[in-house]
Amino acid sequence: MSFPTADTLAAFSRHMHVRTLEQTLRERHPELADRVHLGDAEGRTFLKVDLTGGRSVVLLRARLGHADVWVIEDLDLDSAPSVWPVTTPDDVLVDAAHAAASAHLSGLPLPSPWRWHESEPSEVTELADLLDAQGVRVLRVAASNRCFPYGPRHAPKLDVVGGGRARAILEAELPEAFVRVSLKPTLGWTVDVHSPAWDGWSRIDLGWCLRGRSFPVPGMPSAKASVREISELLCRGPQAWDIEPAWKPPRPDTLLPPESVPALQEALFTVAREQEAEPDWFTGFLRLWDADAVSAHHGTAGLPSASEVAEAVLEQLTDLGFADVREGSAGNPIESDSFHIAWHSGRKSLSISEVQKLNGLAAAAGEDVPKRLILITGTGLTRPAAEFADEAKAFVFYLDRTTGGLFSSNSRAYEALLPGRDPVRRELEPW
Repeated sequence: MSFPTADTLAAFSRHMHVRTLEQTLRERHPELADRVHLGDAEGRTFLKVDLTGGRSVVLLRARLGHADVWVIEDLDLDSAPSVWPVTTPDDVLVDAAHAAASAHLSGLPLPSPWRWHESEPSEVTELADLLDAQGVRVLRVAASNRCFPYGPRHAPKLDVVGGGRARAILEAELPEAFVRVSLKPTLGWTVDVHSPAWDGWSRIDLGWCLRGRSFPVPGMPSAKASVREISELLCRGPQAWDIEPAWKPPRPDTLLPPESVPALQEALFTVAREQEAEPDWFTGFLRLWDADAVSAHHGTAGLPSASEVAEAVLEQLTDLGFADVREGSAGNPIESDSFHIAWHSGRKSLSISEVQKLNGLAAAAGEDVPKRLILITGTGLTRPAAEFADEAKAFVFYLDRTTGGLFSSNSRAYEALLPGRDPVRRELEPW
């Protein structure tokens, strides 16, 4: 007695799933029941909704690139397919197929949120509707569904829109700029702009543009800004955004050769002699500027000076939206009324107890209210330390000692970063 192969069992399971979808579609949308039936092509079962003139909308499971997905498309009407993860609930799939078929039968545009390949209205679908009504080309909306096809029509590939920790993102193309609007768990709204004028990203200060005053933390809570206000701001264009090019790391050819780097670069702080023996965070941070230690790790790379690094860190924090950071004194190069900026280096990742101590020092630094912690570190964090930093509403950035660039070391810092790559316009090619 022979047993069915794994491929046979998988094909049977997919067939039964499509039959379940057929029944679900008939039950949820009885007005289409007479138009719904199963089809088969190359051994694959799919759900088909007949339209008029021999046309149809189909729901089928397909492979795009290296991933299996659900695809809803019309076979004759030449519109872009709608792609959904294989984990999409059956109710969502049949409702999406119903929306596509009903739009074709009525001769009306696909309604929101389905036109944005989303199953439920949200802040970003509302924003997309408002921008589209003003003639702005909305490229993508990604909230519950982040799957999009691109490439050749006959063999499309799958693009999964990320957005980091963003709950939802919207990408739009204006004549002067590419815009990415993100709704993030802790920061709320952030709007990042990629401008061809300087070929880089910048962040719109929503507090300044919408309320006439900047907030100390990047972003703007969703409760403090309406979707319509953000739409109107974007439609006014760059002249209303007050943006400038963001900091970029120096090119390799601008760095000093190793033979020109002194044995110990200039200190970021001037420390009184009687304080030199105190085992504080500054003592560890000075090791970042030990040229011999860096040469052992980086070979031919030279280092920017400590003052250049402090300037770079200040510029980056300002670009991200930490609006009240400013140049400080020789002993504390960056100051803020809302944040305590601490610098740390060492040979192992910071533990939770060390971050707790730094957070306590930050809180005590505030005169009327506790300050929050911004930690600039040349080492990593343990997982418990990163989790505590998030709970304490702290921002922890890893400092690249060769360029002065900042990278995230906890979730809140990751939310605050600008996009790491230039926009990639992945779209379906025309027939």
